Amino acid sequence: MRSRGLALAFLVIAAVGCGCASTVDFGMHTLVLRDLTEVTAVVEGERPGTVVVESRWRDQEPSYWLVDDTGEALERVPERPTTTATVTACVDTTCYRVARTDLRVEASNDTGGTYGTSWEIDGRAYNKLVDTYPDVGDPADHLSSRAVVAHPVDGGHVVFVANGRDGLLYRDVRGEWVRLGFPAAGEGCCFYQAPVSTDWKPRPIVVLAVVVAVAATLSPTIVLAARRRRSWRWTDITGLLALAAMTGYGAAIAVRFPGVGMFPGWFYGIPLLAAVLACGPSIAVLFGSDETAPTRP
Repeated sequence: MRSRGLALAFLVIAAVGCGCASTVDFGMHTLVLRDLTEVTAVVEGERPGTVVVESRWRDQEPSYWLVDDTGEALERVPERPTTTATVTACVDTTCYRVARTDLRVEASNDTGGTYGTSWEIDGRAYNKLVDTYPDVGDPADHLSSRAVVAHPVDGGHVVFVANGRDGLLYRDVRGEWVRLGFPAAGEGCCFYQAPVSTDWKPRPIVVLAVVVAVAATLSPTIVLAARRRRSWRWTDITGLLALAAMTGYGAAIAVRFPGVGMFPGWFYGIPLLAAVLACGPSIAVLFGSDETAPTRP
């Protein structure tokens, strides 16, 4: 009975810990979203192989960032660039144009004669962005592809697109589109704040973390109970299921923890995941520690 009582006490502590982790996770996600700016333009940089990205937030003065052809943010630029943003850009016979009222980039292989969609976010995914980014305003104005720059590089070309509240979009030399996000500065300068995910299904890493956490929590207790041939009380089963749900939830929070500033999400998530994997099985074993008195034949 002592072990069961101790397990229930730790279960309450775990529930409080889960609530605190959930509150911190929600607060950090909210903080990150509030800090995201709006990439309003991208233009040719004065240095060869660079572009200048204009970023602003509400009524504040815009900031300017120098980005090279690999997509790396190099430094903050103190002055407004002299070049103006354009809605079309070409490299040889390949041209790109932006939709201006949607998150869409179109491409042409015949010097702009005919265009087809090269990259787009629409439908349910677009609606998720509208609902998630704070204070979007008119999506056609603030959540749309606004300006484009294309550069020839060894092996092909790269493309930069200003996507408003969704940040900077980049096409690498292999033809893959990447939502880089929002340039920002920290110690040693620059990094990108990630844009909001458009995925509705949980990422595989989240599913894996939940499965591992639940299995690690329940397995030792089940093995211990089987070896001791003990009976299960409804309080034990309820407690174990509740604990398994908490460890799964805690693991999910840990692997999707948002990056804050220059520190990536795993910087915060790994200690939380380690705590979940250490505490979950330890508490669960207590439910299986009380031996049932032997019965007479």
